[in-house]
Amino acid sequence: MKKALAVLTVGFTLLMGANSANAVPLYDGVSKPNQTPDQQGWQYQENAFKSPAPTATSTSEGTVLNTGNSTNQAGYFKVSPVLLNRSTGYSISFSVKISSETHLNNNRAGFSLIVISDGVFGETQPYGLELGFWQNSVWAQNVGFTQGEKVTFNVQKTMNNYVLYVKDNQYQLFINGSTFPILQGELRQYTGFIPPPGYPNPYTTSNLIFFGDNTASATANVTIKSVSASPASNVNLTTGYGN
Repeated sequence: MKKALAVLTVGFTLLMGANSANAVPLYDGVSKPNQTPDQQGWQYQENAFKSPAPTATSTSEGTVLNTGNSTNQAGYFKVSPVLLNRSTGYSISFSVKISSETHLNNNRAGFSLIVISDGVFGETQPYGLELGFWQNSVWAQNVGFTQGEKVTFNVQKTMNNYVLYVKDNQYQLFINGSTFPILQGELRQYTGFIPPPGYPNPYTTSNLIFFGDNTASATANVTIKSVSASPASNVNLTTGYGN
């Protein structure tokens, strides 16, 4: 365990250096206050089925996204200008505060992140990851949209800084400058999803990033402070927890 942790610490230090040098801001709600992500190149979509309807409010701390009734859906989509190449590696950094979250289904979350890697020739669809955020945990969506690997962590009412690192077919999630991942596992191909009429399939769109509420059985009130993407060529993190 100590040996694996030492290797991981060195690798993450290199990754942080790569991030600081190569990070491309995708949303900045602080140095550019009073702007929502759609004012900085993101696409906002919502389905307001019941009152209260979703709201997106710009503040000096970031964008407050409140999806209102649990049947509603709302969030932000963007095709990353940074190629999300899982062979060379990449990272997505984001700062989010979960003020509240409720769900009617244990396989759904009121706030989710979807990151889909660049497609590789011969793949039926690109590999990616969906993470669900509850008030007391973060977890990965399995293929088939059931709850996968999970970590208990109180994310409520605190602005947390996350880094999602992807390399080859693996991911690791770090929080608040930690050198040890709070969550890790394999990427997925989310097959079988049929989007509503008129909507593209996010799980088959290469280099896609989504933040928001994508389910009709949960709701959340969150503050999105910042999002950035970084290539991380030639950086390797240990994924094993061996002795």
